[in-house]
Amino acid sequence: MKMLPRELALQLKQGKLANAYLIAGEEIILKDEAKQQLRAVAKRAGFTERVRIAPEAGFDWDSLYTELFAPSLLAEKRIVELDFREQLPNKTATPILQSFAQNPVADILLIVDLPKLEDKISKSTWFKALDKIAPTITYWPIAREQLPQWLSERAKQKNLNLTTDAARLLADYVEGNLGAGAQLIEKLELLNPPSPINGEAVLTLLADESRFTVFDVAESMIGGDTKRALHQLQQLKADGTESLLVLWAITRELRLLSTLSDARSQGQSFEQLFQQYRI
Repeated sequence: MKMLPRELALQLKQGKLANAYLIAGEEIILKDEAKQQLRAVAKRAGFTERVRIAPEAGFDWDSLYTELFAPSLLAEKRIVELDFREQLPNKTATPILQSFAQNPVADILLIVDLPKLEDKISKSTWFKALDKIAPTITYWPIAREQLPQWLSERAKQKNLNLTTDAARLLADYVEGNLGAGAQLIEKLELLNPPSPINGEAVLTLLADESRFTVFDVAESMIGGDTKRALHQLQQLKADGTESLLVLWAITRELRLLSTLSDARSQGQSFEQLFQQYRI
């Protein structure tokens, strides 16, 4: 059952816990913070033992049954965290997870860390079984236009007040690297500059932490965002990205645009072209 991140935060603030949680997505820092909040609430509820399983090739999936159903020798209640980002459950694990979903163990809090929810996962038998008893919370990447607000709200949690220009400047610096944004807010907290924190203060305190790919540059160029494209190029240069890769990405987009232009002049619709070229 789907649950929004803010709904999870509200539930945990009230001290409520489900038997299991499915934490999905690719935004690692947001997922890690959600798991930390779950652990903190669970600890207050008496879950004093924590077991983490990150299966690799050759993993003995039968041991999963022991962790989920065998009584603990160290504590009455325990958290079992399953990291399925690299290795998904196989045929041996599926009935074990189904059994837990059908008969949850009250003394176990199950937290499952998942990658992006693609059909391979969402249509699997084990996921469907767990989804019936566990909230599924997906953490999506923060969009560029939402990043200044996210940084401002995070700063407020640290009793910091960012001006609008400071939040936008920070967003430019950490775009593509949300973890760096969180670290820079923590750095500002330690430095404790005068409030409100303006753009000039940010410039004197921070180094450029943004991370981009050659495709980001091409996208900015197509969108006509010259300032952003130049910033991305500077960062790629600083990271040692080969110029040939940048040229390849730009040339690739130019060729596609040329092809689309020719096709449009021959009467093909945008819908046909977008489907044909998977745009």
